[in-house]
Amino acid sequence: MKLPFKTLDEVEYEGKRVLIRVDINCSLDPETKEIINDSRIRAMTPTLEELKKSRVVLMAHQGRPGSNDFTSLKPHTEILRKLGYNASFVDDIFGEKAKEAIKKVKVGEILVLQNVRMFEGEMKKAPVDEVAQEPIVQELYPLFDLFVNDAFGAAHRSQASIVGFTKYLPSVAGRVMEKEVRTLTEILSTEYHPWVLVLGGSKVPDKVKIIERLLEIGRADNVLLGGLIGNLFLIAAGKIPDDYGTPIKEFEEILPLAKELLKKYSDVIMLPIDASVEEEEDRVECSLDDIAGRPFFDIGPNTAEEFSNIIRNARVAFANGPMGFFEKDAFKHGTVEVLKAIADCECITVVGGGHVSAMAEAMDLVSKITHISTGGGATMGFMTGEKLPLVEALEDAAKRMK
Repeated sequence: MKLPFKTLDEVEYEGKRVLIRVDINCSLDPETKEIINDSRIRAMTPTLEELKKSRVVLMAHQGRPGSNDFTSLKPHTEILRKLGYNASFVDDIFGEKAKEAIKKVKVGEILVLQNVRMFEGEMKKAPVDEVAQEPIVQELYPLFDLFVNDAFGAAHRSQASIVGFTKYLPSVAGRVMEKEVRTLTEILSTEYHPWVLVLGGSKVPDKVKIIERLLEIGRADNVLLGGLIGNLFLIAAGKIPDDYGTPIKEFEEILPLAKELLKKYSDVIMLPIDASVEEEEDRVECSLDDIAGRPFFDIGPNTAEEFSNIIRNARVAFANGPMGFFEKDAFKHGTVEVLKAIADCECITVVGGGHVSAMAEAMDLVSKITHISTGGGATMGFMTGEKLPLVEALEDAAKRMK
């Protein structure tokens, strides 16, 4: 398969100063903020191995401003050191401290910059020409010979660190990016049905729009919903009170679309039929009519069984996001049962997103799943046929490099 962008096979990088944008956004313990799964860090090591004869500077994010996992990249650097890399951390992104450290990087060393989202301009989403003018790009690009983007998980975001450097530097895909595009293209070329989408977790507005696109193009035969996005659609269906929409970002704005999709695709969208709530720190199973304002932390056992049966009869199954508050052991049952069904399914299976990927690994199911994707929203965007901003930027960079 010929890729539309260049890879490390097509450029010289030995001895060069190379800026790599990676996605090492890890799952954190909500209490201690410690990294509880380093799979995304380990996933990008093939790229680091190839660049061992280069002077490498690593750029990444962790969480987003206001979230409980928005932290420094210093712990990520420590994991790289434990993996055997000569890695150091600088508590700066593009200031003088960072620039001085970048100039001193030697062949075989890795310098990790501070969380790029600590720079306000990184959260801006705009065309390449616009975000390329942000200080993070303008201050740093003259210091580098090559830009390598391995952040497939963020490929759907047109932000400065993702696409801005492609305007000024020779730019290629890293090995994670290359593998994801090759594998997902091959998987999506199949016309097998039933095609089942299992969605949970947060980032609800993005996921509702993805559901809309997938249903419009007729890709999904069943959409199974849990987590906060499941709550949104349960509210839209009048099954649970509006109060359960409080944690959902842009709840009021996205609710009308959820109602419209339910009306139009009622035979495709499958909602929880029972619940698991928290009462005095214990898990309690109940009907949707009996949740009585208690924290709704997981799909109930009847839902888990129904979802699992649908998944086991699929020809293609894709899962993104947990079914509940899986960080609490008592409320990971729904996610565990869904992943078991995916592993048991004799079909093409894809698990995407950091949380469910981490759980699949913890359950030792990786070998039973066709593809563990490092992306969540990026993978879903790719499935719709959407041209991801990063892919488009790398394509344009390849044309300029000719």
